[in-house]
Amino acid sequence: MPHLLFRGVNPEQVRAISETLVAELAAVCRCPEDYILLECVHTTALFEGKVVPSYPFVEVAWFDRGTAVRDLAAACIDRHIRSLGVPELEIAFRNYERESYYANGKSLREPAAESVERETESLLEENKRLKDELHKARKTLASKSAGMGSSMSSKLYDALRE
Repeated sequence: MPHLLFRGVNPEQVRAISETLVAELAAVCRCPEDYILLECVHTTALFEGKVVPSYPFVEVAWFDRGTAVRDLAAACIDRHIRSLGVPELEIAFRNYERESYYANGKSLREPAAESVERETESLLEENKRLKDELHKARKTLASKSAGMGSSMSSKLYDALRE
């Protein structure tokens, strides 16, 4: 990923820039070149009852990489397409969520996020258990202290209360 869908740009034009575009885009996105897919989508544009040339448009479907990388990717794509003599071009980004993306039936959600969630739950349970034990120990200490009366020094009593 990223997956670039070209409309209004013919396959021969995309082929002519494909190697340099993919190499530069891979560097911008910090991903292997074989992660990038270029696809020309056949479209038929109509206006006033006539078939007209489709407006050059590139849709980039990817996992969001932040504004800075998106800006660099858009500039890269624009520069390569316009080097073909295309006077105007629009580019739109569609962000996929890892939690909603599956490859070969398996979710691409980040295992680290699941691990953090499990560890957080585990820590919360441990924290609750420790609080319960502390509460019981304080209760036991208070009942024993009450039975000792004045035989315990105030310093020892304060130390045990803490």
